[in-house]
Amino acid sequence: MKHYDVAVIGLGIVGVSAAYAAAWAGARVLALDAGTPGGGTSGTSFAWLNSVRKEPDVYHRLNAAGMTAHRELSRELGGDAGYHDGGSLEWAEAEDEERELRERVHRLAGRGYPAEWISRERAAAMEPGLAIADHVQEVAFYAADAWLDAPRLIGRLLAAAAARGAEVRERTTVALRARGDRLEMLAGDSPAITAESVLVCVGPATQTFLESLGVTLPIGTVPGLLAVTSRPAQPLRRVVHAPAVHLRPDAGGGLLLGAEDLDAVVARADSPGDLTAPAAQLLERAARVFPAARSLKIVDARVGVRPMPGDRHTIAGRIPGFINGWMIATHSGVTLGPLLGRLMSDEIVRGKPSPALAPFRPERFAAA
Repeated sequence: MKHYDVAVIGLGIVGVSAAYAAAWAGARVLALDAGTPGGGTSGTSFAWLNSVRKEPDVYHRLNAAGMTAHRELSRELGGDAGYHDGGSLEWAEAEDEERELRERVHRLAGRGYPAEWISRERAAAMEPGLAIADHVQEVAFYAADAWLDAPRLIGRLLAAAAARGAEVRERTTVALRARGDRLEMLAGDSPAITAESVLVCVGPATQTFLESLGVTLPIGTVPGLLAVTSRPAQPLRRVVHAPAVHLRPDAGGGLLLGAEDLDAVVARADSPGDLTAPAAQLLERAARVFPAARSLKIVDARVGVRPMPGDRHTIAGRIPGFINGWMIATHSGVTLGPLLGRLMSDEIVRGKPSPALAPFRPERFAAA
């Protein structure tokens, strides 16, 4: 019978970050995934590292700390770990959207977040390929924002965790069962595995996992549509939020496109399998603000399913009713992954709960 200090279930960016942190803290770690690491939500995320629309202030601060954790992790790993800085640009054209954007930039700057207005000319100099409407005189610039090649970082973190002795098992079905106030784990066809602690990081499958233990928390799911284009003749260097479309460079050299209203279309579709029409809409919208996209083709379109806690804020802490079970579920997984992984590792391995996580414990739903 194999014994581990920590078993991490789910190897997206959150789970892998926790496995990495626990292994480097000296724990004997078993890292498990029902598919392949990064093959779920993390690999179908727009992966914009930001705290631009994260409210209220306590959630904003958590995400800003997540951005700092990414910068620190990038330096720690060295080389190409998938982190791409350069900030992000945003502008609006409709009057109500312009007003909301101005209020948001003012609020963010007041918090010390790098948010400022720059001239249309400066934005065009930063991104010569953009076509910003003549009547837009100013563009919001968030200098600390970045984007992430999440699959690449996941690979780097897993390799680093394995170098510290972590055991990684892919395509392994995991089941949890309750034994009093403790969790026991069954993994694939293996004989019984014992783990002092279990951390559940299964994203959109969280609700199913918890219900099998008799635990009910309000964690739904939301779909997100992304399209990848062929490589443009003129490169894009950073994240851009333009009216009706957001775009950024893709790790493969093309553009990655998304739009919130088309996410809603996909969510309502009876059969979301055919993504040809909404992907074509994304490309058409992108071409309006990035003319080089007119000659591009869609090379991939996919729908990622993301977990969404009932109050839209991260859930991180002990699974209610169990002394050796922990969980993380969050809609902001890519931005928060390295931070949450480190904080939960400190809590589980070192017995040091973080005050930063106090507002985000599962118990808040029971209290409500």
